[in-house]
Amino acid sequence: MSKETISEQGIALLNVLTPRQKEYALTLYSGREKKKSTAYILWIVFAVYYFYLGHPVKNIIFWLLWTCFIGEIWWIIDLFRISGMVDRKNEEILLQCIAEARQLCPGVTGTMKVQIIKPDQTQE
Repeated sequence: MSKETISEQGIALLNVLTPRQKEYALTLYSGREKKKSTAYILWIVFAVYYFYLGHPVKNIIFWLLWTCFIGEIWWIIDLFRISGMVDRKNEEILLQCIAEARQLCPGVTGTMKVQIIKPDQTQE
């Protein structure tokens, strides 16, 4: 796992943890992190990249639409979307790992509060 795979927001969340929690969260993350290369290989070979990214229903719908022209268009468009899909999944995985680290390794953490705003949401 390289630092480039973790966003600035993820790094900020990790820095709030105690050293033990941070180590535990990074250990969990390194085992669960999704690789872009694997997603692209699954896109080419079996078109099972949605299963890999945790969306089995979407993959089944994709397969059903493959019988008509819509599936092929969707498949080509996803070639350009896979990188972002993997990044979003890894961000989700990191948040889960941080939450597990806080539960399993209790300790006093900093008082910094971080608000997570998804790109498609506006701040009120």
